Amino acid sequence: MKKLFFCIFFFLLLTHVQAQNGQTWMFGPMVHVNFGGEKTSVSYALEFSYWNYRSFPYSFDFAFELEKGKMRIYSEAQTGVGFAGIAAGPVLEYSSIAQKLNLGFQGSVWGNYFWGFDMRVRNVGGETYFSPGTYLKLPTAIFTSEFYENNNSSGWDWD
Repeated sequence: MKKLFFCIFFFLLLTHVQAQNGQTWMFGPMVHVNFGGEKTSVSYALEFSYWNYRSFPYSFDFAFELEKGKMRIYSEAQTGVGFAGIAAGPVLEYSSIAQKLNLGFQGSVWGNYFWGFDMRVRNVGGETYFSPGTYLKLPTAIFTSEFYENNNSSGWDWD
């Protein structure tokens, strides 16, 4: 799993990285220490997010998170102003140990857009977890209209 995160991070560094004026797509790794349940454990995630700054800053994210014996998929709505923000949304957790799928809810407060720290509270499967963590996010122009306009391969005309 660590090799996968390294490869994805390296790929991001090689892509055309740019923060758009008004909107951007970001993606990067997250690491959390999960307190609660039976024992303390570490989880690793890869998160994708879309940010729109044109008026009120808002964002939506989607992530895959792995922990020993558990896999999570979650999505959150977010808002923030760079140095601080909040996020909340549903989480779906599969426990390979208990062979059980649970739906829950989580909320986070975080600091800084690109490299920062967050504190997350998650309630899933009747258990509540406190999960402080860190993340690294890089903006990319891959999914923006400006990227497609600048990289249009329509130089070949059919007629």
